[in-house]
Amino acid sequence: AIKDILSRIETTFADAAHEKGLHFRVVASSACVESDPVLLERILLNLVSNAVRYTSTGGIVVGCRRMRGGLRIDVCDSGVGIAQDQQRSVFTEFYRIKPDGLQTADGLGLGLAIVERLSMLLQHPLELSSVRGRGSRFSILLPLAGSPPVSISPPEQLPIQAGALSGKLVVVIDNDPAVLTGTEGLLASWGCRVIAESTPSAASAALAGLAPDLIISDLHLGGGGTGTEAIGRLCAECGKAVPAFIITGDISTGQSGRIGPE
Repeated sequence: AIKDILSRIETTFADAAHEKGLHFRVVASSACVESDPVLLERILLNLVSNAVRYTSTGGIVVGCRRMRGGLRIDVCDSGVGIAQDQQRSVFTEFYRIKPDGLQTADGLGLGLAIVERLSMLLQHPLELSSVRGRGSRFSILLPLAGSPPVSISPPEQLPIQAGALSGKLVVVIDNDPAVLTGTEGLLASWGCRVIAESTPSAASAALAGLAPDLIISDLHLGGGGTGTEAIGRLCAECGKAVPAFIITGDISTGQSGRIGPE
């Protein structure tokens, strides 16, 4: 059932879109499709994240349309748009659109490359329609389910495990506002107390001497800092080794190293 994925997409990005002054709407659907729910959700997460990043005025709509015996999911935005001669290139690794008036584009340029590879893996055709300066529509075509979907309700012990997160203090450090807001919303939905900041200094100030239960950091932070350094700093300030992990889209080598105090 596609409704659950759409609901999570709405929860993840609504706040980030509204903070930019954008209208954000996810249109509900009762359709059932044949797909991998985890990979399909990853595709939509990347598409909507890009839409939020490259839209400064107007809004974003995510909706479904039945056609050609399948279901087409559209992610439409009123953002910068993509010139015709760039529409093939945007699916190339590390290719980033440079919005007018900006020195650099955010992100690593991997999101759409991941989308295309996953759509090929799932055999879900991917479409792009865009006009420079007027916005874009990314679409993915899914086969409708021929019979009611098999229940994939989690085992009974999973809610108990998720409930164990309730009240845990988690620090999230990321200089991408959309990622920061999305991660904060996900953790909050699991019952965590969340401190979400764009810099290690801001996170340290917000903690005010408290020791978090977990630290999550992007690898590359603003000002040339790294997530490894940020985690090490917070651990040192707490006087203990706090469980931590780094999230990154960087595929380069040579990023190993100890985290936290010896």
